[in-house]
Amino acid sequence: MKKIGLTAMALALGLGLSNSIVSVKDAQAVSVSSLYAAPQDFSVTQGRNQWFYQKSAGSVYSNLAYNADDTRWQAAADSGYPWVSKDAMHPSKDFDAVRKWVSPGKGTVTIGGTVKKGDDKGDGILATIKKDKTTLWSAVVSTTDGNSPEVKPVAVEKGTAIYFEVNSRASMNNDHTLWDPEITFTAVNASSTVKAAATSNAVKPAATQVAKPAASSVAKPTVAVAANANSYALSVTSCGAVANDGKDDYGAFAACLDKAKAQGKYVSVPAGEYQLSKILTLNGVKLIGAGMTKTTLISTDPQNGSIDLKGNNAKLSGVKHVYQTTVARGDGSNEKNSITVRGATNFTIDGVYVYKSSTAGILVQGAAKGGTITNNTVDSTGADGIHITDGSSDILIEKNTVKATGDDTIAVVSYAQDGPAVHDVTIRGNDVGYLSKARGIAVVGGTDVLIEDNSVKDTHMAGIYIAVEANYNTVNVDRITVKNNTIDHAGIHEPENHPNVLIYASQGVIDNVTFAGNTIKNAAHRGIGVWGDGQIKDIYFTKNTLINAVGANTTFKAGTIHLSNNTGF
Repeated sequence: MKKIGLTAMALALGLGLSNSIVSVKDAQAVSVSSLYAAPQDFSVTQGRNQWFYQKSAGSVYSNLAYNADDTRWQAAADSGYPWVSKDAMHPSKDFDAVRKWVSPGKGTVTIGGTVKKGDDKGDGILATIKKDKTTLWSAVVSTTDGNSPEVKPVAVEKGTAIYFEVNSRASMNNDHTLWDPEITFTAVNASSTVKAAATSNAVKPAATQVAKPAASSVAKPTVAVAANANSYALSVTSCGAVANDGKDDYGAFAACLDKAKAQGKYVSVPAGEYQLSKILTLNGVKLIGAGMTKTTLISTDPQNGSIDLKGNNAKLSGVKHVYQTTVARGDGSNEKNSITVRGATNFTIDGVYVYKSSTAGILVQGAAKGGTITNNTVDSTGADGIHITDGSSDILIEKNTVKATGDDTIAVVSYAQDGPAVHDVTIRGNDVGYLSKARGIAVVGGTDVLIEDNSVKDTHMAGIYIAVEANYNTVNVDRITVKNNTIDHAGIHEPENHPNVLIYASQGVIDNVTFAGNTIKNAAHRGIGVWGDGQIKDIYFTKNTLINAVGANTTFKAGTIHLSNNTGF
């Protein structure tokens, strides 16, 4: 708690009675100084001893919740980051850790204390001291050596906020930060402050006491509340985002998503361009723009620009997401995707225009379940357009346009090291190809996949590709149905010379694959191929139409091939 200076103590003794009134002449000679030390003043109550414990994204601040088990204030999210304890702070990926002091009156403050890392690991933190929106001091702290901020005395008014903030920089790993700020507050115009305190408890004259009518005698007005759909929306502009100003809006977006989740609302994004400097996470929250041709989200860091979906019922809709610049695909880092679904359930990606990414356009991983990817355009990615992997299941991919991708347009891939296969995926009514640099629609390890009513055209490699691959150690393939698709002019790249349709196993087992009612035409090198050193079992072709003028119509080198009522075979 705060400590009163000697001059103030002498004044208190001279008053004698708490309700005594000090003359203005006497009070003007008083100088009151109080010390507020964060570790000693730490409390389980927000605002006690003038201290608050918060998180921030950009210019938006919100209170943390107290965790008695860990004796610290922390975010309500499962991770517990960011957090603030009596003498330490730790940011999260999306939010700064903040300790705030609010001035009790007009005066000046001097700021002391030391900030240092808890260890020498990681990429350091950015420590900042602000007066309201003005930065007083900021420095990167990366070692356990103490850094004592040099801040000149600062004039404050009642309600002025002094912020002590810890930012994670590129990574939040090892960002445990020790910080013990102290504020010495010296009041000015002490006369009015002391006089107000001395008279605050005085009994009011009888004339000023107004009798209140009994509660039962007052008729309460009836308030009609009109239904308003906007009451469920929280606009990013209310959190500080400004369209088309060329400035970073990440903080406002992150804060709005956090606030919307707490209030059970969704986040709306008006038309215009908004810049995002970091990975944006939708954790069980909906982010809805004005439309893919109206609202544009621009990621400015090519290494960390993904929009991540987590939790239950996350949704991204009505926006265009584009990278300002891209880098080489390299290790295929998911942070360089356009959209990454990280184990989300019942998620929705609808009406989104993905344009340019260093790796995948939309990647679904972490055993995500129950998602829909519909009515999107995915264009000019460094890797796959839409990629489903890592044991994900019950996914609908429908009515998307996918073009000019750096790898497959739509792929289901199950790696052995990831555990169970991807299963129960429907790929329906998509328009894909347009000089994409690998396969059109691919299932490389997976079960119970339906590929229906799609158009595949002008892919470098096979238009439809069903495979188990040793190079990538993928699992077996079983129960794949391919029906009523049009595969046109695939396999255009040399020297691969893929057929329009290819079933291939270099290890493992492929079984129960059915092609029915498809039109397979204008192959660049050959029509249909089935081959490989792995075990290929029952493959069914029923009522397909093959129109082929280049190379072999069919090349069946493996498997048990069942042909029925096909044309052109």
